Amino acid sequence: MVFIFTALYPEAKPLIKRFGLKKRVESTRFQQFVSETLMKMHCETEKGDCSSREALHQYDLKEKKSKGDRDTIGNADSDYENPEQGIVLTITGVGPISAAAAVSAALTEYDIKPTDQILSFGTAALLHGKTVMDEQLRDTSQGASLFLINKILDQNIDCTFYPDMLINCSIPEASVVTGSMVLSERAAAFMDVAAADYDLYDMEAAAVYQAAAFFAGPHQMSFLRVVTDSGIHEDDYDVRKMSQLVRERVTLCVEAIVDYVEKLLAVSVEDEKGSGILRDSDVSLVEKVITDGHFSKVMQDQFRQYVKYAELSGINWQSAVEGLYREAELPTVDKRGGKKVLDAIKNSITE
Repeated sequence: MVFIFTALYPEAKPLIKRFGLKKRVESTRFQQFVSETLMKMHCETEKGDCSSREALHQYDLKEKKSKGDRDTIGNADSDYENPEQGIVLTITGVGPISAAAAVSAALTEYDIKPTDQILSFGTAALLHGKTVMDEQLRDTSQGASLFLINKILDQNIDCTFYPDMLINCSIPEASVVTGSMVLSERAAAFMDVAAADYDLYDMEAAAVYQAAAFFAGPHQMSFLRVVTDSGIHEDDYDVRKMSQLVRERVTLCVEAIVDYVEKLLAVSVEDEKGSGILRDSDVSLVEKVITDGHFSKVMQDQFRQYVKYAELSGINWQSAVEGLYREAELPTVDKRGGKKVLDAIKNSITE
Protein backbone atom coordinates (compact mmCIF):
# COMPACT_ATOMS: atom_id res chain seq x y z
CA MET A 1 0.00 0.00 0.00
CA VAL A 2 1.14 3.54 -0.71
CA PHE A 3 0.21 6.47 1.56
CA ILE A 4 0.30 9.86 -0.19
CA PHE A 5 0.19 13.11 1.77
CA THR A 6 -0.44 16.51 0.18
CA ALA A 7 -1.13 19.84 1.86
CA LEU A 8 -3.66 21.22 -0.62
CA TYR A 9 -6.48 19.89 -2.77
CA PRO A 10 -5.11 21.60 -5.93
CA GLU A 11 -1.91 19.57 -5.43
CA ALA A 12 -3.87 16.34 -5.04
CA LYS A 13 -6.53 16.84 -7.74
CA PRO A 14 -4.47 15.64 -10.77
CA LEU A 15 -3.43 12.48 -8.86
CA ILE A 16 -6.98 11.82 -7.66
CA LYS A 17 -8.16 12.00 -11.26
CA ARG A 18 -5.35 9.86 -12.73
CA PHE A 19 -5.66 7.06 -10.15
CA GLY A 20 -9.48 7.22 -9.97
CA LEU A 21 -9.47 7.71 -6.21
CA LYS A 22 -12.76 8.00 -4.31
CA LYS A 23 -13.47 10.34 -1.41
CA ARG A 24 -14.15 8.78 1.98
CA VAL A 25 -17.23 10.65 3.14
CA GLU A 26 -17.00 9.22 6.67
CA SER A 27 -13.47 10.64 7.10
CA THR A 28 -14.15 13.94 8.89
CA ARG A 29 -10.81 14.96 10.38
CA PHE A 30 -8.94 15.16 7.08
CA GLN A 31 -10.03 14.82 3.46
CA GLN A 32 -9.05 11.36 2.30
CA PHE A 33 -9.23 9.68 -1.10
CA VAL A 34 -8.67 5.96 -1.60
CA SER A 35 -8.51 3.31 -4.33
CA GLU A 36 -11.79 1.73 -5.44
CA THR A 37 -11.08 -1.56 -3.68
CA LEU A 38 -10.37 0.26 -0.43
CA MET A 39 -13.58 2.26 -0.86
CA LYS A 40 -15.55 -0.99 -1.27
CA MET A 41 -13.91 -2.30 1.88
CA HIS A 42 -14.93 0.79 3.85
CA CYS A 43 -18.50 0.57 2.53
CA GLU A 44 -19.03 -3.19 2.94
CA THR A 45 -17.07 -4.09 6.07
CA GLU A 46 -18.51 -3.39 9.47
CA LYS A 47 -15.46 -2.09 11.27
CA GLY A 48 -16.68 -2.14 14.83
CA ASP A 49 -13.63 -1.71 17.05
CA CYS A 50 -11.12 -2.99 14.49
CA SER A 51 -8.63 -0.85 12.60
CA SER A 52 -8.87 -0.14 8.88
CA ARG A 53 -6.07 -2.65 8.33
CA GLU A 54 -8.06 -5.35 10.14
CA ALA A 55 -11.17 -4.41 8.20
CA LEU A 56 -9.13 -4.56 5.01
CA HIS A 57 -7.98 -8.09 5.90
CA GLN A 58 -11.57 -9.15 6.59
CA TYR A 59 -12.69 -7.73 3.25
CA ASP A 60 -9.78 -9.41 1.48
CA LEU A 61 -10.75 -12.82 2.87
CA LYS A 62 -14.39 -12.24 1.98
CA GLU A 63 -13.57 -11.34 -1.63
CA LYS A 64 -11.26 -14.32 -2.05
CA LYS A 65 -13.93 -16.64 -0.74
CA SER A 66 -16.65 -15.17 -2.96
CA LYS A 67 -14.51 -15.46 -6.11
CA GLY A 68 -13.05 -18.84 -5.20
CA ASP A 69 -9.52 -19.60 -4.07
CA ARG A 70 -8.61 -21.15 -7.42
CA ASP A 71 -9.38 -17.88 -9.20
CA THR A 72 -7.58 -15.59 -6.79
CA ILE A 73 -4.37 -17.40 -5.94
CA GLY A 74 -1.57 -17.40 -8.48
CA ASN A 75 -3.86 -16.51 -11.38
CA ALA A 76 -2.62 -13.55 -13.39
CA ASP A 77 -5.90 -13.37 -15.33
CA SER A 78 -8.09 -13.10 -12.27
CA ASP A 79 -10.18 -9.95 -11.86
CA TYR A 80 -9.47 -10.01 -8.14
CA GLU A 81 -7.81 -6.83 -6.87
CA ASN A 82 -5.77 -7.02 -3.68
CA PRO A 83 -6.70 -4.04 -1.48
CA GLU A 84 -3.20 -4.18 0.04
CA GLN A 85 -1.95 -2.78 -3.29
CA GLY A 86 -4.12 0.32 -3.00
CA ILE A 87 -3.50 4.03 -2.48
CA VAL A 88 -4.57 6.19 0.45
CA LEU A 89 -4.24 9.93 -0.30
CA THR A 90 -4.70 12.31 2.63
CA ILE A 91 -4.93 16.10 2.37
CA THR A 92 -3.19 17.36 5.49
CA GLY A 93 -3.72 21.10 5.38
CA VAL A 94 -0.92 23.69 5.33
CA GLY A 95 1.91 23.79 7.83
CA PRO A 96 3.92 21.41 10.01
CA ILE A 97 1.33 20.88 12.76
CA SER A 98 -1.44 19.94 10.33
CA ALA A 99 0.94 17.69 8.39
CA ALA A 100 2.15 15.83 11.48
CA ALA A 101 -1.40 15.35 12.77
CA ALA A 102 -2.68 13.99 9.44
CA VAL A 103 0.26 11.61 8.99
CA SER A 104 -0.13 10.24 12.51
CA ALA A 105 -3.90 9.80 12.10
CA ALA A 106 -3.69 8.01 8.73
CA LEU A 107 -0.81 5.70 9.63
CA THR A 108 -2.47 4.79 12.92
CA GLU A 109 -5.84 4.09 11.32
CA TYR A 110 -4.37 1.81 8.66
CA ASP A 111 -1.71 0.32 10.96
CA ILE A 112 1.12 0.82 8.45
CA LYS A 113 3.23 -2.26 7.71
CA PRO A 114 6.95 -2.57 6.92
CA THR A 115 5.99 -3.32 3.31
CA ASP A 116 4.02 -0.07 2.85
CA GLN A 117 5.43 3.09 1.30
CA ILE A 118 4.91 6.78 2.16
CA LEU A 119 5.01 9.62 -0.38
CA SER A 120 4.94 13.25 0.69
CA PHE A 121 4.02 15.25 -2.39
CA GLY A 122 3.50 18.97 -2.72
CA THR A 123 4.76 22.32 -3.95
CA ALA A 124 7.77 24.37 -2.91
CA ALA A 125 9.47 27.70 -3.49
CA LEU A 126 12.82 27.97 -5.25
CA LEU A 127 15.57 29.55 -3.10
CA HIS A 128 18.45 31.82 -4.11
CA GLY A 129 16.94 33.33 -7.26
CA LYS A 130 18.59 32.30 -10.52
CA THR A 131 20.32 28.94 -10.15
CA VAL A 132 20.86 25.84 -12.24
CA MET A 133 17.41 24.74 -11.10
CA ASP A 134 15.99 28.05 -12.22
CA GLU A 135 17.18 27.22 -15.73
CA GLN A 136 15.56 23.78 -15.47
CA LEU A 137 12.35 25.36 -14.23
CA ARG A 138 11.90 27.25 -17.49
CA ASP A 139 11.45 24.01 -19.40
CA THR A 140 8.35 22.79 -17.56
CA SER A 141 7.26 20.75 -20.58
CA GLN A 142 9.93 18.22 -19.56
CA GLY A 143 8.77 18.13 -15.95
CA ALA A 144 11.96 19.87 -14.84
CA SER A 145 10.17 21.66 -12.00
CA LEU A 146 9.68 18.32 -10.21
CA PHE A 147 12.35 17.30 -7.70
CA LEU A 148 13.03 14.28 -5.49
CA ILE A 149 14.09 15.44 -2.03
CA ASN A 150 17.34 13.96 -0.66
CA LYS A 151 17.84 16.22 2.38
CA ILE A 152 15.38 18.01 4.69
CA LEU A 153 16.16 20.78 7.19
CA ASP A 154 13.64 21.61 9.92
CA GLN A 155 14.20 25.35 10.30
CA ASN A 156 12.40 25.47 13.66
CA ILE A 157 14.65 22.98 15.46
CA ASP A 158 17.71 23.08 13.17
CA CYS A 159 17.68 19.32 12.54
CA THR A 160 18.44 17.59 9.23
CA PHE A 161 16.81 14.41 7.93
CA TYR A 162 17.83 12.14 5.05
CA PRO A 163 15.24 9.96 3.26
CA ASP A 164 16.74 6.82 1.73
CA MET A 165 16.97 7.08 -2.07
CA LEU A 166 16.13 3.53 -3.14
CA ILE A 167 13.81 4.11 -6.10
CA ASN A 168 15.61 4.24 -9.44
CA CYS A 169 14.22 7.21 -11.40
CA SER A 170 15.31 10.12 -13.58
CA ILE A 171 13.78 12.86 -11.39
CA PRO A 172 16.49 15.39 -10.39
CA GLU A 173 17.29 15.62 -6.67
CA ALA A 174 17.14 18.66 -4.41
CA SER A 175 17.29 19.65 -0.73
CA VAL A 176 14.52 21.48 1.10
CA VAL A 177 14.10 23.74 4.14
CA THR A 178 10.83 23.37 6.05
CA GLY A 179 9.48 26.43 7.82
CA SER A 180 6.23 27.45 9.50
CA MET A 181 5.31 30.46 7.37
CA VAL A 182 4.68 31.13 3.69
CA LEU A 183 7.94 32.26 2.11
CA SER A 184 7.79 35.97 1.29
CA GLU A 185 10.25 37.69 -1.02
CA ARG A 186 11.83 39.33 2.04
CA ALA A 187 12.23 35.98 3.78
CA ALA A 188 13.64 34.47 0.57
CA ALA A 189 16.39 37.11 0.62
CA PHE A 190 17.21 36.13 4.20
CA MET A 191 17.37 32.46 3.13
CA ASP A 192 20.20 33.32 0.74
CA VAL A 193 22.38 33.53 3.86
CA ALA A 194 20.59 31.31 6.38
CA ALA A 195 20.06 28.35 4.03
CA ALA A 196 22.75 28.79 1.43
CA ASP A 197 23.20 25.03 0.94
CA TYR A 198 19.51 24.29 0.31
CA ASP A 199 17.52 24.50 -2.90
CA LEU A 200 13.82 24.66 -1.97
CA TYR A 201 11.48 25.87 0.77
CA ASP A 202 8.25 24.21 1.91
CA MET A 203 6.08 23.94 5.03
CA GLU A 204 5.45 20.22 5.50
CA ALA A 205 8.37 17.92 4.53
CA ALA A 206 10.19 17.88 7.89
CA ALA A 207 6.96 17.41 9.83
CA VAL A 208 5.89 14.50 7.61
CA TYR A 209 9.29 12.86 8.07
CA GLN A 210 9.31 13.23 11.86
CA ALA A 211 5.72 12.06 12.32
CA ALA A 212 6.15 9.13 9.92
CA ALA A 213 9.38 8.11 11.70
CA PHE A 214 7.26 6.89 14.65
CA PHE A 215 5.70 4.32 12.31
CA ALA A 216 8.18 3.64 9.50
CA GLY A 217 11.84 3.79 8.53
CA PRO A 218 13.48 6.31 6.17
CA HIS A 219 13.59 3.59 3.49
CA GLN A 220 9.77 3.77 3.37
CA MET A 221 9.62 7.53 2.81
CA SER A 222 9.83 9.54 -0.40
CA PHE A 223 9.39 13.27 -0.95
CA LEU A 224 8.50 14.94 -4.26
CA ARG A 225 8.18 18.68 -4.71
CA VAL A 226 6.99 20.79 -7.65
CA VAL A 227 8.41 24.32 -7.80
CA THR A 228 5.76 27.03 -8.16
CA ASP A 229 7.54 30.28 -7.20
CA SER A 230 10.61 31.84 -5.57
CA GLY A 231 8.86 33.68 -2.77
CA ILE A 232 5.53 35.50 -2.73
CA HIS A 233 5.19 39.28 -2.60
CA GLU A 234 2.87 40.14 0.31
CA ASP A 235 0.87 42.68 -1.73
CA ASP A 236 0.35 40.37 -4.72
CA TYR A 237 -0.75 37.18 -2.94
CA ASP A 238 -4.03 35.90 -4.38
CA VAL A 239 -5.44 32.54 -3.24
CA ARG A 240 -7.26 31.84 -6.51
CA LYS A 241 -4.26 32.65 -8.68
CA MET A 242 -1.99 30.56 -6.46
CA SER A 243 -4.36 27.58 -6.59
CA GLN A 244 -4.50 27.81 -10.36
CA LEU A 245 -0.70 28.00 -10.57
CA VAL A 246 -0.36 24.93 -8.32
CA ARG A 247 -2.77 22.91 -10.49
CA GLU A 248 -0.96 23.92 -13.67
CA ARG A 249 2.49 23.03 -12.33
CA VAL A 250 1.37 19.68 -10.92
CA THR A 251 -0.48 18.80 -14.14
CA LEU A 252 2.68 19.43 -16.17
CA CYS A 253 4.56 16.94 -13.98
CA VAL A 254 1.76 14.42 -13.43
CA GLU A 255 3.20 11.71 -15.70
CA ALA A 256 6.50 11.62 -13.79
CA ILE A 257 4.63 11.64 -10.46
CA VAL A 258 2.33 8.79 -11.53
CA ASP A 259 5.35 6.79 -12.71
CA TYR A 260 7.02 7.25 -9.31
CA VAL A 261 3.87 6.19 -7.43
CA GLU A 262 3.61 3.08 -9.61
CA LYS A 263 7.22 2.23 -8.73
CA LEU A 264 6.36 2.58 -5.03
CA LEU A 265 3.39 0.26 -5.52
CA ALA A 266 5.67 -2.25 -7.25
CA VAL A 267 8.15 -2.12 -4.36
CA SER A 268 5.31 -2.66 -1.88
CA VAL A 269 4.03 -5.65 -3.85
CA GLU A 270 7.52 -7.20 -4.03
CA ASP A 271 7.95 -6.69 -0.30
CA GLU A 272 4.61 -8.43 0.32
CA LYS A 273 6.05 -11.52 -1.37
CA GLY A 274 8.68 -11.56 1.38
CA SER A 275 10.72 -14.73 1.49
CA GLY A 276 10.09 -15.50 -2.17
CA ILE A 277 12.78 -12.99 -3.13
CA LEU A 278 15.66 -14.59 -1.18
CA ARG A 279 17.20 -18.06 -1.16
CA ASP A 280 17.34 -19.90 2.16
CA SER A 281 21.08 -19.27 2.44
CA ASP A 282 20.53 -15.53 1.91
CA VAL A 283 17.78 -15.46 4.54
CA SER A 284 20.22 -17.04 6.99
CA LEU A 285 22.88 -14.47 6.09
CA VAL A 286 20.43 -11.62 6.64
CA GLU A 287 19.55 -12.93 10.10
CA LYS A 288 23.25 -13.42 10.94
CA VAL A 289 24.09 -9.80 10.00
CA ILE A 290 21.13 -8.52 12.05
CA THR A 291 22.32 -10.45 15.10
CA ASP A 292 26.03 -9.68 14.69
CA GLY A 293 25.31 -6.00 13.99
CA HIS A 294 23.03 -5.53 17.04
CA PHE A 295 20.47 -3.92 14.73
CA SER A 296 17.48 -2.14 16.24
CA LYS A 297 13.99 -2.82 14.82
CA VAL A 298 14.24 0.19 12.52
CA MET A 299 17.72 -0.85 11.37
CA GLN A 300 16.46 -4.38 10.70
CA ASP A 301 13.69 -3.06 8.46
CA GLN A 302 16.14 -0.81 6.63
CA PHE A 303 18.62 -3.64 6.09
CA ARG A 304 15.94 -5.98 4.72
CA GLN A 305 14.78 -3.22 2.38
CA TYR A 306 18.35 -2.67 1.12
CA VAL A 307 18.73 -6.41 0.51
CA LYS A 308 15.46 -6.62 -1.42
CA TYR A 309 16.41 -3.59 -3.49
CA ALA A 310 19.78 -5.19 -4.27
CA GLU A 311 18.16 -8.51 -5.24
CA LEU A 312 15.66 -6.81 -7.54
CA SER A 313 18.45 -4.71 -9.09
CA GLY A 314 20.86 -7.62 -9.55
CA ILE A 315 23.40 -6.15 -7.12
CA ASN A 316 25.72 -8.55 -5.26
CA TRP A 317 25.07 -7.41 -1.69
CA GLN A 318 26.54 -10.65 -0.30
CA SER A 319 30.08 -9.65 -1.33
CA ALA A 320 29.74 -6.39 0.59
CA VAL A 321 28.70 -8.31 3.71
CA GLU A 322 31.54 -10.81 3.28
CA GLY A 323 33.99 -7.90 3.00
CA LEU A 324 32.76 -6.47 6.30
CA TYR A 325 33.41 -9.81 7.99
CA ARG A 326 36.89 -10.04 6.44
CA GLU A 327 37.74 -6.54 7.67
CA ALA A 328 36.45 -7.40 11.18
CA GLU A 329 33.73 -4.73 10.96
CA LEU A 330 31.33 -7.56 11.80
CA PRO A 331 30.46 -8.68 14.42
CA THR A 332 30.05 -5.34 16.22
CA VAL A 333 30.02 -4.69 19.95
CA ASP A 334 26.97 -2.40 19.97
CA LYS A 335 24.31 -0.62 17.89
CA ARG A 336 26.68 2.25 17.14
CA GLY A 337 28.96 -0.14 15.30
CA GLY A 338 25.90 -1.67 13.67
CA LYS A 339 24.91 1.75 12.31
CA LYS A 340 28.32 2.05 10.62
CA VAL A 341 27.88 -1.42 9.13
CA LEU A 342 24.41 -0.55 7.87
CA ASP A 343 25.70 2.65 6.24
CA ALA A 344 28.53 0.71 4.59
CA ILE A 345 26.08 -1.83 3.17
CA LYS A 346 23.76 0.91 1.94
CA ASN A 347 26.63 2.75 0.21
CA SER A 348 27.82 -0.43 -1.50
CA ILE A 349 24.31 -1.06 -2.85
CA THR A 350 23.32 2.47 -3.88
CA GLU A 351 26.59 3.93 -5.12
